[in-house]
Amino acid sequence: MVTKVQKLASKPVYLCMAKKHDLRQLFRNKRSKLSSQELSEASIRIFDQTKAAKLIEGNMVMLYMSSQNHKELPTDAMFSLSDHYNVCVPKVINKNGSMEAVVWSKDMPASTNEWGIKEPLSDTYIAPEKIDTVVVPLMCFDKAGHRVGFGKGYYDRFLERCSKEVKTIGLSYFEPVDKITDVETADIPLDVVITPKNIYRF
Repeated sequence: MVTKVQKLASKPVYLCMAKKHDLRQLFRNKRSKLSSQELSEASIRIFDQTKAAKLIEGNMVMLYMSSQNHKELPTDAMFSLSDHYNVCVPKVINKNGSMEAVVWSKDMPASTNEWGIKEPLSDTYIAPEKIDTVVVPLMCFDKAGHRVGFGKGYYDRFLERCSKEVKTIGLSYFEPVDKITDVETADIPLDVVITPKNIYRF
């Protein structure tokens, strides 16, 4: 029997219209098949585009600490630009969905949480409304700027607490799908998504 995800996989990405759960499964599978070289090349291209277009703005920037277990797009190169802005990183406070921003420094100790994601040991928090730009991890996104994350909802809840002027940037290995069909009112669309080939503004 052919599953929904198998049907989706047979289509070009830009024609996909599906619910988050199916898209998450599809793109987790696509991501797992990327080679180390493909991952590295995608990361370099995205960083070069980000730097050239001066997309990261403001004094305080939130960057995620990428997880090799999830093959997330590395943000290491963006941390290297911290001479140009201050950096904070996310830290999950409890399993009920609370996430805070912690001030980052180059010598800051970190640990790996139960999901295999690096988190700071520091408790030097910064108020969400003081953050100017948030770089958001994602599995995929659609042509309206909505994203499919890892299904926990941490970023959507955190972004609700940020300033209305905060700029949100997503990083994606893949081009957009046509439509995420089960977008909810609590889902906050991104302002910009950067792929290895394009910059999408919404």
